Amino acid sequence: MQGKLIDKNCNVCGKQLNTWDAKCSKALAYKNLVCEKCIAKEYGITTDELRDKLENFFGVRPCMGI
Repeated sequence: MQGKLIDKNCNVCGKQLNTWDAKCSKALAYKNLVCEKCIAKEYGITTDELRDKLENFFGVRPCMGI
């Protein structure tokens, strides 16, 4: 997934983050920003499953282009 990149890196894998990664981290109350892939890996689910859960439980949706 490629969105608007921000000037921060994932605290787990070091990948440059985008706005969706930051939104996911904030919705899940992470103290440090983490990429979507690392969040999904931590919970043992796919990124698509993570997006579904964020939409269903938190009302957070990715952009249409994602």
